[in-house]
Amino acid sequence: MGTTTSTANVDLVRGDGLEKALRIVKPGSHVVSLIGPPDAAFARARGMNLVLKLVLGLLSRKIIGLAKRRGADYAFHFGRPDGSQLAQIAGLLDAGTIRPVIDRVFPFAEARQALAWLAQGRARGKVVVQLRQPHAQ
Repeated sequence: MGTTTSTANVDLVRGDGLEKALRIVKPGSHVVSLIGPPDAAFARARGMNLVLKLVLGLLSRKIIGLAKRRGADYAFHFGRPDGSQLAQIAGLLDAGTIRPVIDRVFPFAEARQALAWLAQGRARGKVVVQLRQPHAQ
């Protein structure tokens, strides 16, 4: 029995970024959004009443439908403003469980060029603005 790999996309950008991501993900992918729309599973996990479950289900219906058409799963994740989640994410990155796709890295002095690159819409991953140069080891 072989192992299967799946791709996860974590959406952090407002606008149609989530819909664009759902058009290009591989079947079997897991798409997680930190900015919405919340789904009914999110409401259930937090013990929300039936009305809120229905409302959130309606709000996320389009995105869930797009995900299903691509053979992907969609989930909303509510991030807490504390360092423990960032530490968990850092651990997943260090372990290679999460592998971000980085299109280009710009030094801070070229932040305008980074924004211009994003505005062109040709980035095929995350565009990183590096605040300082890494130290040589």
